[in-house]
Amino acid sequence: MSSLSDAGFDDLFDEAAKSVFRLETLPVYNPVSEAAKLAAYLAGDPCPRVGVTTPYMREVTEQTRQGIRRFRVHVVHSPLNDYLRYEMEWGYVFNSQAGEEIFILDTAEKGRPDGLVDEDFWFFDDTHVVRMNYRDDGEYLGKELVDVPDLEHYRAQRDLAMAQAVPFNEYWRAHPQYHRG
Repeated sequence: MSSLSDAGFDDLFDEAAKSVFRLETLPVYNPVSEAAKLAAYLAGDPCPRVGVTTPYMREVTEQTRQGIRRFRVHVVHSPLNDYLRYEMEWGYVFNSQAGEEIFILDTAEKGRPDGLVDEDFWFFDDTHVVRMNYRDDGEYLGKELVDVPDLEHYRAQRDLAMAQAVPFNEYWRAHPQYHRG
């Protein structure tokens, strides 16, 4: 694996021609760097993303207009913790409106597919794999380009997760107990 610069990572998004997939397996991401936003969410503050189009949202919208599929599965285990509620309500709600297809695989409801690994990665056009590295507490450490990826492995991981996942909007509607206020 090779260390991947932010510019190199951005290039993979820019060069995608068919699809960009993300598998997320952690219950918390970036607890240190997102602590203030999570605290604001828990305090009942208004969402700062209402009426705002972020660069990520613009990128998703542009790529989906071009016919590039942007999709992800987040593997969770309910009941959802505060961080996952925040991520869904202040993140996924808006990213899905921009055109990203977001799916939730709740292992408490569906079980965990046999063979699904705890590995966070991006999969570009079924050819390039970027593994995302985190500390045990979920704080981001960096990313690595898999030099010679086992494409069958990554396709299988994507397909295992997708087979049991439900669309985010469906999951969110079915679980109003997780909505703030």
